[in-house]
Amino acid sequence: MNEMATQLTNPQRSGVYQLVSAPEEVERAAKEAGLAVFRIEIKNVQDKAGFLNRIAQALSFPDWFGMNWDALNDCLGDLDWLPAKTGNVLIFENSDDFRLSLPHEFKVATAVLQTAAEYWKSRGRPFWAFIHLSRQSDSSLKDWPA
Repeated sequence: MNEMATQLTNPQRSGVYQLVSAPEEVERAAKEAGLAVFRIEIKNVQDKAGFLNRIAQALSFPDWFGMNWDALNDCLGDLDWLPAKTGNVLIFENSDDFRLSLPHEFKVATAVLQTAAEYWKSRGRPFWAFIHLSRQSDSSLKDWPA
């Protein structure tokens, strides 16, 4: 197993990171580590509903998903409907527009994702959210791989 794949299997390092590698590289490493990978395209997301819809579709959220931040938190803390039980990697691609045009919603989204990562970390299961930014970096996110 390569070094990146090994890192991804460690739930204690799970969290929300700014992706500084190519999304494909992380996807390959996650699959090698036996983790489920969800690539979520958020380019041109215009509002909170658009973001929530993209993540709901990518992760096949159940019908009871309420399209709000609390419901996102609930779904990310469940995930029983997903086939992989070893861990999950979410890659948010083309995140620049969302971060720049909706900064408050971006911060709330990353906070919900971090809460989910902490929840799964406490259960010994890796949960990673990678935010792919092509423009300037976001100082509120740690770079990965470090």
